[in-house]
Amino acid sequence: MMGTLWLAALMPALFMPIVYFAGRKLGKKVSWVAMIPLLFSTAYLASNLGSVAENPIGEYFDWLPGIRFGLYADSLSLPIALTVAVLGTIIMIYSYSYMDHSIHEQYHHQENNRAHATYNALYLMYITSMLGVVLSTNLFEFYFFFELMIIPSWALINSYGSGEKEKIAMMYLLWSIVGAVVFVTGALAAYALTGSFEISALASLTGMPYAGFVVVCMMLGLTVKMAMFGLHIWLPFAHAEAPTPISALLSPAMIGLAAYAIVRMLLPVKGVIDSNFTLMLLWGLGTMIYGGMMVLAQTDIKRLLAYSSMSQMGYLFIGLASAGTLGVTGSMMHYVSHGLGKAALFLSVGAIMHQTGYRDIRKLGGLADRMPISALAFFIGAMSIGGIPPTVGYPSKLSIFMGSFGPGVGAISTELIMALVGILSTALTVGYTMWTMRRIFYGPLPEHLKDVEEASPYMTVPMLLLCLISIILGIYPRPILDPLMEVIAGILA
Repeated sequence: MMGTLWLAALMPALFMPIVYFAGRKLGKKVSWVAMIPLLFSTAYLASNLGSVAENPIGEYFDWLPGIRFGLYADSLSLPIALTVAVLGTIIMIYSYSYMDHSIHEQYHHQENNRAHATYNALYLMYITSMLGVVLSTNLFEFYFFFELMIIPSWALINSYGSGEKEKIAMMYLLWSIVGAVVFVTGALAAYALTGSFEISALASLTGMPYAGFVVVCMMLGLTVKMAMFGLHIWLPFAHAEAPTPISALLSPAMIGLAAYAIVRMLLPVKGVIDSNFTLMLLWGLGTMIYGGMMVLAQTDIKRLLAYSSMSQMGYLFIGLASAGTLGVTGSMMHYVSHGLGKAALFLSVGAIMHQTGYRDIRKLGGLADRMPISALAFFIGAMSIGGIPPTVGYPSKLSIFMGSFGPGVGAISTELIMALVGILSTALTVGYTMWTMRRIFYGPLPEHLKDVEEASPYMTVPMLLLCLISIILGIYPRPILDPLMEVIAGILA
């Protein structure tokens, strides 16, 4: 039966026509209309955060004979969906000012209400598609939302991006479709073996001859979305040239959903992921280190953050590779911490670009006095992805390392060596974020930046909200961490 959970997931999409037609009259002010469904979804999901551990929410309806669509919120899916909803709501506030400036420039300083209407409508569809991915109970349904997620994000990059936006949007679209096709190959094979599209039926693949084929296909499709090393080519282009509010959703929210899908769908299939721990650990470490080293080579601040996101996906993957309760819990918790931290970083960088007109780090410097709130948001965002207390990145990375490397630390072994490499790579994350902060916010203030002022409250307040949530969850993560650990222990049992 369709109920309030369906309404919370679909409300942004249901508001699309309202927002589009209202936007043609209201222009940028339509952002406040678009806030209505986002606030509803966020409020509903947040109100159930404390109760789903004991009373998970499941709402189902029969679509075709043998195919049942449903949404399911438990202590695993709800924190991920809530992170998407919170980011979507906060970034919408930021979009009000940022996209007004961006559209104004794109259309040669002329008002274009249609552009505002289209942006906000596509934005709402993007949020609904991500919520659908997280809450789906059926592979067919998951694939629908997974593919749907590509369309508004492609259109937003293609229409509102910068640089060679059409080419980059097409590259992003093609990579996304390839990943989706590989995933659906595994999904159809799973249906052939189990006779069901239900995600819960995937656990019955355990011990079947072709279980490894199913898991590998589905994982490869998902790791394209995660931008793991070797499958990451699209990421620095798409994230760098997307409009900043969309970069702040692409990078922290969307790519990490693939890690959630691996936990929900593939970890219950015993004997595949857990038997390839070393191989997956090496892939995760390679992604972490390559992404971190590429960050050091960047002069474009958005491309720098894009490679940083790739590096952070390596941490999530290491947690998944452990196939253990603590490591996987840390991985899902790191989705939350990376979402909050990286969104704060992107919004801070967007404010810098908005106020200075520059994105080349070599032309920046000394902005801490001129833009203190943006500097603070950048610093706390860097702390969160670096795993520095009191941000939520600390318990998430601690859990990943304890879960992934704890069993192999008793003696000199391959796992111990890789553990040391992984922990040292955290220093690389802290190093490149702090070095970037020094280059942007400290040192002499260039002459061409003498008159720069802090961004408007519409842009600075969202940054501070993200930082505040990150610190609150860092000080007291147990309302999310304890139920999350319990449900993951059940999945892995």
